[in-house]
Order: sequence, then structure tokens, then C-alpha cells
Amino acid sequence: MNRAPARLLGAAALTSAVALVAACSSSPASSGGGSGGGSGGGSGGSAVANLSVELDWVPNPDHVGIYYAQDKGYFTREHVNVTLRTPSNAADPIKLVGLNKVDLAVSYESEMYFGLQEGLPVTAVATIIPVPLNSLIVAPKDHVTSLAQMKGKKIGITGIPSDGAIYATFLKAAGLKAAQVPSVNVGFNLVPSVLAGKVDGIIGGYRNVEAIQIAQESGQKPAVFPASALGVPSYAELVLVANRNRLATDKTYAKAVREFVKALVDGTKAAVADPSGSTTIMLKESQYKPQFLEASVPFTLKLIAMGGQKPGCINEAAWQSFGDWMKTNKLIHVTPDAASISTDKYLPYSC
Repeated sequence: MNRAPARLLGAAALTSAVALVAACSSSPASSGGGSGGGSGGGSGGSAVANLSVELDWVPNPDHVGIYYAQDKGYFTREHVNVTLRTPSNAADPIKLVGLNKVDLAVSYESEMYFGLQEGLPVTAVATIIPVPLNSLIVAPKDHVTSLAQMKGKKIGITGIPSDGAIYATFLKAAGLKAAQVPSVNVGFNLVPSVLAGKVDGIIGGYRNVEAIQIAQESGQKPAVFPASALGVPSYAELVLVANRNRLATDKTYAKAVREFVKALVDGTKAAVADPSGSTTIMLKESQYKPQFLEASVPFTLKLIAMGGQKPGCINEAAWQSFGDWMKTNKLIHVTPDAASISTDKYLPYSC
């Protein structure tokens, strides 16, 4: 069930695409790069737009709003024909949008800053999961209730630079030193490392995925401290990404994106109000085990509602704080500019 996540992987994953982006950007934006976006025959109200959407990973509870909207016909109601695609590499979606190879993508707020650094013409047009999922997850046997109680315990991390930055930020927030809470690189064997007792906790697991798996495997709930409780500025774990150049020059594409976002936020609101129906839908769409989905889908919906804002809304000030944190921790070297990589212009309401 563990996944090799793209979250905060680093700018290196995007570098190879930059020259290609420059080449593709010289072609007409309305062509859609072969993706078929906004190709429904004009700007008429009843024209159907075809949109290809690259997910960040295989279908899972994080995508509940998208699949609810698809299952209940919300995209059809907005005259959008949606094709959902699973990436071969979790770092690809944002590049494919920048290259006009797909129309939209699900990605991470952090990836937007890596895209800014590499010059990708992309912008986030809505949040999908508005709160951090990455967490410090502590073995149930330790009964930890505060960060200070982590003294003397061992933490497993993935080796991804961002998880190292979260670990360093956690130490500062807890008033501890690395020697007091040593870290161990366990790769993506996060859950097995906890269950086997090789480490006392992990950073890099999601509270709606790995934390639930640990609870189901051990029969006890682990202590969970999301990244925002570790001193990291709150951020949106998943966002919807569009091509910035096409939005500015292709009215048909811009209209289709607006229609997709409307269906997405309507689907998300309806899913939050219907956790049982949402679980049934994800049981059809996801390869994850039923027992896991029956716990994770309702919990994911609670997290979406906990964001404290309307579905899809982007908190620019919070984005800026997170970008500043990324630069402070040397995850990026450019000056963060949240306004240049996010917009609420395509949402159906004011945030």
C-alpha cells in the first residue's frame, strides 16, 4: 500500500522538460498539444469540451471529489467530457501540462514551486486536498501525545529532501536536537519499519493512508502529527494544475477549465455530504483494499472539510508562507511568488 510519492521530490525531476516546454509554447495554444482539450466545437454553451486529466497516482481516496463528480454526472452537466489518466511517474503530471500533452493534472503545491523554478507555464486553479497529509506518525506502543515525548525515539524518513526539511523543522518546534531523536533512512518501507519496531515513528507517510494502514495492521491507532503541527506552514497537499499560457490565449480551453472546476467543487461538496456513497464509488474505482477504503475515504472527506474554506479555494497568503519555508530550507533557490503559480479566477465563487 505504500507509494513512492512525488511530493516535494525536488526540481531535478522537472529540469529535462524545460527545453521542450519552450519549444511547445511556440505552437498555437488552442491546439492542445494533441490532448484534445477544449475541442468541442467552439464557445457555445452546449459545446462539449474534451479534457485529459493526469492524476498524480493511481486512483485513491485523495481523488474522491473527482470520481464523485464523474460518477454522478457533474462533468457531463457542465458539458465536459473527462478522460482520467494514471501517470507512469508521479513527477510527470505537472510537466505534461506544461508541455501541452495533457489539459489538466493533479499535483502538489510543492511541485508548483519547483515548476516556477524551472520556468514551467503552469498554474494551480483549485485545491483538491487543502491541508497537509504528510505527517509524523508514531507507533501506537509509545503512547506519544506531544512532540517533546519524541526524545530518545528513532524516526524513519524516506530520504526525500523535503522529508529531511520537515524533520529539521520538527526538531526546532519540539526543542530537540538530532542526537536526541535520530533519523534513519528507510526509503519507502515506512509502514513495515514501524510495524517491525525498527523505528518508533515515520515522516513521509500520509495521515489518511499510512496512519490507517498501521492502525489496521496493529489493531491500535498511532499518534499522528500533520506537518502543520511540526512547524511547517500549512499547505494544500493536492492541487489542480492548468497551463497558464493556454488560459491566457485560448478562450475555449479557459472555458473548459472553468467548467471542470465547477464540476469538481460541486462534486467535492456532495462527496463530503455523502461519505457512504463516496466510499462505494471509490470501491469501484480504486485497487486499494476494501477495508482500507472504508476507513480512508470518510476520513479524507473530513480532512477536506477541515480545511476551513470553500472547496477549491486557494489561500494565497498560506501559499506564500509555504514557499518561503521551502526556500529557507533550501528546497528551492528562486524567490517564491504564490501569485504567479496560483489563481482563484476559475472557481465558481469568491473565496
